[in-house]
Amino acid sequence: MKTALMTIAIVCATLSAFAQQPGLTIRATIQDLPAGKWVFYREQGGDDKRDSVKTHSGGFSLHIPIRAGEGNNYAISIERNFEDANSLLFLYLDEGVLEIEGKGPLFKGATFSGSPWVHDYNDFLDAVGNEKIVALREKQADLYRRKDTAALDTIMQELMHILMDRREKTKQWVKDHPASPISALAIYQDLRDIELDEREVLLNGLTVGARNNIPARDVAQRIEAGRATAIGQQAPFFTQNDPNGNPVSLTDFRGQYVLVDFWASWCVPCREENPNLVAAYERFKGKNFTVLGISLDNPGKKSDWLEAIEKDGLPWTQVSDLNGWNNVVAKQYNVHGIPDNFLIDPEGKIVAKKLRGEQLEQTLEALLK
Repeated sequence: MKTALMTIAIVCATLSAFAQQPGLTIRATIQDLPAGKWVFYREQGGDDKRDSVKTHSGGFSLHIPIRAGEGNNYAISIERNFEDANSLLFLYLDEGVLEIEGKGPLFKGATFSGSPWVHDYNDFLDAVGNEKIVALREKQADLYRRKDTAALDTIMQELMHILMDRREKTKQWVKDHPASPISALAIYQDLRDIELDEREVLLNGLTVGARNNIPARDVAQRIEAGRATAIGQQAPFFTQNDPNGNPVSLTDFRGQYVLVDFWASWCVPCREENPNLVAAYERFKGKNFTVLGISLDNPGKKSDWLEAIEKDGLPWTQVSDLNGWNNVVAKQYNVHGIPDNFLIDPEGKIVAKKLRGEQLEQTLEALLK
């Protein structure tokens, strides 16, 4: 009895301590969740906050030191079973309290409550039809595992139609909620492919408070970078180190065409595209053309980067700051998906973007006759 009372006292004291700390307190209640499981959280960009706690029977509690203006996207996972979609959440998190409740397994069907921004997040998901998209993505993953290409094509077409509809609903939700930080998240996450002018209008339509978070600042930076890297613009200058620690600058390639290629060893589409890059390089390397690879490999993964260079037979210059999506040049060039590339002419101007497969060789053939 004394032990039980002591345990309750410790839990209450822990929750009380959480409540007194500035930042975010998360309390999760999940049926049948056993004690002793690791729960990990990691900020997606920003200061890259990360930590872990262990579950107690039926849930977990954790505190994230999020200060004013630091609201951002986070990943929360139970263990590291990333193949199970139920083990992983991607959420906007900010100051205050987040309550997670679910019947399990893991995060399946979990609901959220707590601070005002949590209410806005729920309202946004309801407005854009998130449940249907989640269901289709689960079905898509199952068909991919079963290699049912015919059914997969049908699902992809349906998903694309729904995503286009979601985009329009997202725009309207943002216009209707100019004071919500979730509007900044929606512009950053769901409207990244609309025209820069339209993105800027939506962002500028938000209140100062709604823009006081990392997604809003990221959108502003990407709008600026998107304008700076438009076709016809002088390519922004940069310097990064090669695998031996030697600095390599974009100006080192002045006087020739250079394809600045953003990729990573962990990126499957990048690795699949590499043979096309090698073929183009071999065909045009004697005609004033080369490639400069910029890797978005993660901290501590230099060996993976080097192994991929050797395995894929990439003979051109490679650089990286081994900072993942926080790669300075990737941010400078508004890269939010890889593979991505920019073709720069001998005078240093951007003449083409996003060249893949046959399109790359056709463009080079037209330029390098």
